Amino acid sequence: MATTFQQLKDNRFEDAVRIMREAARLDRTHEEHVAGYHVRTRVQNALRYIENDKLADKIRDCSRSARCQSLWCSDCRRTAADAIERQMRKRLVDDEDLYRILSGEVEIDRESDAFNSHMNSSIHHVSGYVGLVSLDADNVRKGLEFDKRRWKRIRERKHSSSFWIAGNYELELVNYRYLLQSTNPGSDKKQLQIAQLLKHSIDQGWITKGENIGVLLHWHAVSNADKRQLEDAIGTAYWLGDQRLYKSGSSGLYVQRLHASKSFDKNIQKLASYALKSATRYKHSFTGSDVGDELMLNSELGALIGLYHSIQGRSWRSLVLTHSMG
Repeated sequence: MATTFQQLKDNRFEDAVRIMREAARLDRTHEEHVAGYHVRTRVQNALRYIENDKLADKIRDCSRSARCQSLWCSDCRRTAADAIERQMRKRLVDDEDLYRILSGEVEIDRESDAFNSHMNSSIHHVSGYVGLVSLDADNVRKGLEFDKRRWKRIRERKHSSSFWIAGNYELELVNYRYLLQSTNPGSDKKQLQIAQLLKHSIDQGWITKGENIGVLLHWHAVSNADKRQLEDAIGTAYWLGDQRLYKSGSSGLYVQRLHASKSFDKNIQKLASYALKSATRYKHSFTGSDVGDELMLNSELGALIGLYHSIQGRSWRSLVLTHSMG
């Protein structure tokens, strides 16, 4: 049966996505895709592809006596998450002690509904975006230094808020050319955010217009501050020029409540590992598919693993974010 004009109209979105997916595939055939389903295999293939055999061997031979400290090593990633959780727990001591005093308990019952409800409503998940940076250690360091100087200025501002914040930075690889061209309506938010961050980062000299791949430098943390306290202390420090990041709060940060359906300890454990990913594929859906062409290329994955290794410092100290206000 002949295809009617109305049927063609009805299928136009599907056809556009199909064409885009094929264009993406053809555009990226000049390099071999990361192969295999096992993360360790992908990691080894990627690092050896870019001739970083030293790091590949270090990850392969990781042991208790000689840790590789790579987030693409499951044992070391767990160790990193434990280290971040310890930082968070140190900050939480006073807040938990205050609950104990107010509740009249001699010892906190961490399984009780009262404790979990109180702590889950008192502590927040806060996220901040620094910029879209070249896949280059020097530019990532510039972005990190920029953010550290920003926090120094925030501490020096006059405000009435007193709080702490603790978490860590994440380097997320994005292929923003495909994202900005995507016809997937579900990516509208990310498209606008990436466009804002790209303009800001070009102005800062962290990335050039001709690049297609970038590192989304951002952080995730927990804090005993609420939205009002963050707005009071931070002002517009996290705005991009004269605008806040699309869909962020008045402070330019994202502030979320912890999951009320989960225990407080589970929430903290989850957030401690949230920014410590062993990604081998792109998180965003650039072509409407979660497999195939959205796998990172060997060169991209290898560069990202090497970048983390150059940036993170001993025991991941360079990725830690922790500040006190007031």
